[in-house]
Amino acid sequence: MNDMATDIAVQTSTQLIKDTLDALYTPLSKIVNVNRAKFLESFNAYCDYMLTKSSMVRTLYSKSKPMALKDIYVKTSFTINDTPGSSLRFSDTELVNKFASGTRIIVKGNGGSGKTIFLKHLWLSRFEKKSGKIPIYIELRRLNDLQSLDIITFCRSELQSDLIFGNGIFEKLCEAGKFEFIFDGFDEVAREKRKQAERQILDLSEKYRKCNFLASGREDDRFSAWGSYEIYTVSPLSIDDLKALIEKIPFDRKVKKKFLENLSDDFFEMHHSFLSSPLLAIMMLMTFNENAIIPSKLTTFYNHAFQTLLTWHDATKDSFERERSLTIDEFRRVFSTFCLVSYYEQAFEFDDQQLRTFIKKALDYHGIEVSVDNVQNDICESVNLLQKEGLKFIFVHRSFQEYFAAECAMQVISGKASEFLSAFAKRPNDSVFYMCHELHPELVFDKYLAPKISEALSSEFFKLEPKDSRFRASYVYDKFSTQTIRHDGELMLGEIRFRPTKEVRSVVDFVDLCNQMRRIGHQNDLGFVVFKSIIEAVQNTLSEAGIRAPSESKVKITIEMNTHDYKISIRNTGKEKISTKDINNLKSTFYSIFPDILKKADFQIKAIVDETKEFFTSLQSERQEKEKSIDEILGI
Repeated sequence: MNDMATDIAVQTSTQLIKDTLDALYTPLSKIVNVNRAKFLESFNAYCDYMLTKSSMVRTLYSKSKPMALKDIYVKTSFTINDTPGSSLRFSDTELVNKFASGTRIIVKGNGGSGKTIFLKHLWLSRFEKKSGKIPIYIELRRLNDLQSLDIITFCRSELQSDLIFGNGIFEKLCEAGKFEFIFDGFDEVAREKRKQAERQILDLSEKYRKCNFLASGREDDRFSAWGSYEIYTVSPLSIDDLKALIEKIPFDRKVKKKFLENLSDDFFEMHHSFLSSPLLAIMMLMTFNENAIIPSKLTTFYNHAFQTLLTWHDATKDSFERERSLTIDEFRRVFSTFCLVSYYEQAFEFDDQQLRTFIKKALDYHGIEVSVDNVQNDICESVNLLQKEGLKFIFVHRSFQEYFAAECAMQVISGKASEFLSAFAKRPNDSVFYMCHELHPELVFDKYLAPKISEALSSEFFKLEPKDSRFRASYVYDKFSTQTIRHDGELMLGEIRFRPTKEVRSVVDFVDLCNQMRRIGHQNDLGFVVFKSIIEAVQNTLSEAGIRAPSESKVKITIEMNTHDYKISIRNTGKEKISTKDINNLKSTFYSIFPDILKKADFQIKAIVDETKEFFTSLQSERQEKEKSIDEILGI
């Protein structure tokens, strides 16, 4: 961008900020006891920072130079489950409009699906609209740095406007509905803090009904319990979407032309798992010129991408060869160990000291004595897989951390595979365990899968027969409770808690992990099936009972299940009471609805168990064949 263009862009953004804040100030003048000039000054820093952050993005192919979002943004579409087995499709414009109208929204999708890019587009769209509201963009991973998690205080500090937000003014603005909260990356909140973060987000959306709320994250059962939110899933790229993306990104024209010439319907279908993801599609383009054959395995694909990134930055600088403190082999071992240690400790971003600490741990493990500063430069400048945002270093995408964590556990520190695999198995929404199995299936089978398969097949849960009177669902969760909330005179699901059964919990979790390995989708997880079924039963109960709730009313609904029976208890917990007649009506409605829903859940669970048994058999057969072939080769 030349100097004149830069000056025009700065002038345009300055005017946009002024116009937006003018539109906000006018209706607030009665609430905010401060003159216009002081108001503009207070908000200007935040708006200027967010306008730059949202309008410019760094990408894999332009890490050293951010790109204008508007130049590379490709329309995104979303689906929402309408009825069981069917879904509705929405454009990004429609979703932006729904958010603006007050619909509470969850945007979910796999890593690299484009959630964050869409949220930046959303922030820009709402800011440029000059609607009299200020969108607040919150990166939820930053909550991990807080000693005491307080989202509303964090939001307030993000606005950098303490000058005008003293004496409860911020809360008054929230009550007046003058903010639009955009929470990005719920899955990046540390696990031990997620329940608290969830509760605070739901409390905020209940308390400040006039404000708009949206949260994003990877698949998570708990989203089904956010009763007042609609859940939208980012749609995978179609072949036309992909072509539009490739055309837009600034890349070598000859490579793009060659890539697009190969992009037939058959080619797209063959490599759909890669090409339907924006991140993986761009990585495929980057490696396409050097690797004519597209790998079928995700781990091979990431390996190719790493080799490309290792030389990409220097290759764009006219034969410049960067001096490195480690050989490529040493660097790979150190970097993969850095990724494993940081992933294990759930560290997804780092300040300078944290980054240096993790690098030193990796160097110490391998007994390599080089400067931490030099290795930091190699990671951040030579390979560019870490980039700096403000005072933090973040991965260009978390999927790289996951890949190298898997590589390290299987190929660098394989002697501790059992411990690492047990930890990875507890994070089924990530791809680390799956990639471990791709990298070293025999090691994963011997160290983790074989004993787990034996445990599952010998468990009471797997021995249940269709004629058995026991409920399979009760082996997954044995207690459910919800504190309802009042919305437009009706009771709706509020905070929801499930208590997993202890006896076969590890078996249930293992079955869900197998589903993840089979890549058949979260919808077939045992936990999700039962979770969804009970929520459906309670939601239908509240709806069909048709109770008009007093303004200060709440009830706590608790369902307890054992292998042969279930019971529901409902009690008032709000200031205003729902009548005994209405509570009895709720109970009778539930008992008329729940049996059919429970039978449907049990049928789905049996189908998953039967498919899992077949998967177990295939894993065992593959391992036996491998042992047989090795024995034959060695002549044993």
